[in-house]
Amino acid sequence: MNYNRWYDKYPNLKKLLILLESVDDYNIEIIAQDFLQIIMSKYQEKFDIFIQNMSHNVLPGYNRWYDKNYNLHTCIEFLKVLDDVEKEDLINSFILSIMSFITNVDNE
Repeated sequence: MNYNRWYDKYPNLKKLLILLESVDDYNIEIIAQDFLQIIMSKYQEKFDIFIQNMSHNVLPGYNRWYDKNYNLHTCIEFLKVLDDVEKEDLINSFILSIMSFITNVDNE
């Protein structure tokens, strides 16, 4: 079955999510925390409003693989509130973060 997901129209995000899906829970948490730091440094005001709205509009269930980690879920959901330019900028920042993470893991 072929699904059209909101992030399918963003090739870099789709690739990033495919990569992240194969990462173990421990490392996903580290990556998600780094993503949160990136969001807060770039979009603090929007993120504060987003978190406030998110707490009032809690989803009834979590069905996607990335929903299992609340921090990662929050990061991915935050992308939805950004315009396309901001979204691409943040996705690229996430990709750079992943590349740095992979480099650091390989060097250890």
